[in-house]
This record gives sequence, C-alpha cells and structure tokens, in this order.
Amino acid sequence: METDKPAAAAHAQVKALADDNAAGDVTNGTANADDAADNAADRLGRLGRLGRALTIRVAPRLVALALGAACILMGLNAALLRLNLPAPIDGAELAALHGPLMLVGFLGTVIALERAVAARAPWALLAPLGSATGCLALMAGAPNVVGRGLMTGAAGILCAIYLRVHRRAPSAAVDVEAMGAAALLLGDILWLGGRGMEDVVPLWLLFPTLTIVGERLELARIAFLDEMVETVVEVLSGAAVLGACLMLIAQGSYLVVAPALLGLAVVMAYHDVARRTVRLRGGVRFMAASMLAGYVWLAVAGAVWSLWGLQGLNGAAYETVIHCITVGFAFSMILAHAPVIIPAIVHRALPYHRLMWLPYVLLHAGLVVRVVGLLAEASTVWKVGGAVGVAAILVFMVLTLGRVLTSGSIRKPVRAGPPAAAAASGATTSRAGGRPA
Repeated sequence: METDKPAAAAHAQVKALADDNAAGDVTNGTANADDAADNAADRLGRLGRLGRALTIRVAPRLVALALGAACILMGLNAALLRLNLPAPIDGAELAALHGPLMLVGFLGTVIALERAVAARAPWALLAPLGSATGCLALMAGAPNVVGRGLMTGAAGILCAIYLRVHRRAPSAAVDVEAMGAAALLLGDILWLGGRGMEDVVPLWLLFPTLTIVGERLELARIAFLDEMVETVVEVLSGAAVLGACLMLIAQGSYLVVAPALLGLAVVMAYHDVARRTVRLRGGVRFMAASMLAGYVWLAVAGAVWSLWGLQGLNGAAYETVIHCITVGFAFSMILAHAPVIIPAIVHRALPYHRLMWLPYVLLHAGLVVRVVGLLAEASTVWKVGGAVGVAAILVFMVLTLGRVLTSGSIRKPVRAGPPAAAAASGATTSRAGGRPA
C-alpha cells in the first residue's frame, strides 16, 4: 500500500523536534544540576569561612572564660580553707586570696568579658584576660606588682570600654555601670599601692553591684513612668561610690554607702519587670525568681552594713555583707542571666531545664544557714551553710557546662520563645553598646 508522503514527512519532523526537545531537557537538567551543585559548594564555602571567622572570634572568649572558671574554682577551694573544711589544695596564701579570686578574678572576668563582646573591639578582650591572669599569677606566687598590676590594667581597659559605649549611646544605665568599673579601678590601684583589704573590699563590692543595677536599669526603662527613677538610681549609685571613697579617711562614711545600697535594692526591685514575669512559667519564672531573690539579699546587706558597719575582716557583719552581696545578689543574678549571656559569648545555646532550680535552692538555702550561724555564733552551722553555698556554685557550673555541650549553636534555627523571656533576661549584649558577634 502506498504511503502518504507529506504526512510521513510531517510525522518525521515532529519526531525529530520531540527528540531535540528531549535532548534539550536532558541538557538543561544537567546544567541545572551543575548550577545547584555550584550553589551548594558556594554555600558550603561561605559557611566554612563563617565558621573559621566565628572560631577566631570565639576562641579568645573561651580562653578568658576558662581563666575565669579557674579563678572561681580556686576561689571555692579558698572558701573551704577559710571555713576550716577539707579542700583539694591547701595553703594559707590561697586562703588569703579568696576575696580577690572571687570578686576580681571571677566576677571581674565574667563582667569584663560580656562588656568586651558588646564593645566589638579586639582590644577590649584584654580586660577579662588581664583580670583573670593577674589573680592566677598571684596565686602562682608572682610578685604583687605583677599580679596586681595586671588587674589594675584590666580595670583601666574596662573603663575605656565604658567610655567607648558612652560615646556611642549615652544613658543613665551606662553611667551607673561605669561607676562600678571606676570603683573597681580605684580599689585595684589602692591594692597595688599596698593598702589593706579592708580599704579595698568596699570599692570592689560596688563593681558587681552597680554593673548589675545598670544592666537591670536599662531594661526597666520600659516600665518606668518617668525619668525621675533613673535619676534616683544614678544619685544612689553615686552616693555609694562616694561613701566607699570616704571610708578611706572616715570609717563612719559607711552610713552613706550602706543606705545607698539599701535604697538601690528597694527601687530596683519595685521597678524591675521581674515582679511581673515571675508569674509566668519555665525559664522566665526562673530568671525572675533569681533576680528578686538577689534584690532581697542586696537589701539585707545594705541593712546590716547600715546598722553594724563591717567590724573588721573577721566580724559577723563583714561576713554577712560580703556574702549577701557576692553570693546572694551577684551570683543569683548570674543564675538569672546565664541563659542569655553565655550564648552571646560562646555561640552555644543554654536552654532552660528544671534542674536549674537545684543550684538556686542550694545557693539561697546555704546563705540563709550561713547567716543564721553567724548571728547565733554557731561555728558548725556557719560551716554547713558555707559548704552548701560552695556545692551550689559547683552544681551550677556542671549543669551549665553539660547543657552548653549538649545544645546546638545559636545560629541554628530555633523556635522563638515568648517575648517575656527576653524581657525577663535583661541582657545587654544586643543594645547600643554592641550585639552578639
């Protein structure tokens, strides 16, 4: 049978066109796959470069954090020695460094590290590194001029950080924090010059106190009805620093600094958002409870200091004031802020867990027992309270390390928490002074 040639030709053209299209689709598909592979490689390259850059930024922070951890471990060892309890490392020299290790070596390093991250300047890391290195150098037997000189230089750098932040974004909160840094610097200068611990400690105590008050003040601005409260906090902070300075020439000046601390505790507790967020649940309640408990201990310290003074390095009032501020106030605030500050420093999440209440309970219960033992002049009770406080800090460190090591990077997508969580934390690393980097 004869074939229709025009129809056959048309069919052949259609088949050829279909073959060409199929070949084109295969070619385009191969090209698209190549493009996708190239894009993936570019993304991996960028992630690799970002990871290397992140490692370069985070590594010095980890070193400073490790040095700060060494200071607090040695400080806790010294605390056991001062309590006449068994300790891993013995030595009267170490026991004598308990205060500097805790106030300057640990608190000074942690606070300066957080400020250095916010400042986003490489030189700012010299503040935490110098603070911890100076204390550890003294513990290792270095000459006083070396260890104390490093601590003094670190405090000077911290003051320079606050000057940089103030120029960028002046505020009452920054002014209050800068007063605390200035008190630390003055205390270090006095210690470097050979003044006794009784002259230095009142100034050192103002460093963590005013730093925390300043950080909480910044967040509390959203709750203030007017600027008068900020002015009151600035005046009370200035009075506290002035009173501590006047104590160098007139011991009765504690009647200036102590009531000022009591006033700060009352004003800040009343206006802090923690009074509302404590009604929430989970991590937000934990943060708020830690903050409010801290204010209570600051008020106790201010009241005891106002009524009895410090009464020497070994008096009950001295011990009560020192530990109510450093353990009850400062470390309770560390419990509250750790879930925000630590991720900003190490870029690892620190998710809330109910076990975090364990160090909270141990910390405050131990301090209550310790104060009761001091008031009752019961040596055994005092030792038990001190030992429980040491255990609380160690438990917190172990829990924090475990949670950080088992959590992911903060750069991974995470479910957004409730807005109240950010409000309760009061972190300052994302403010005008800087942000996590």
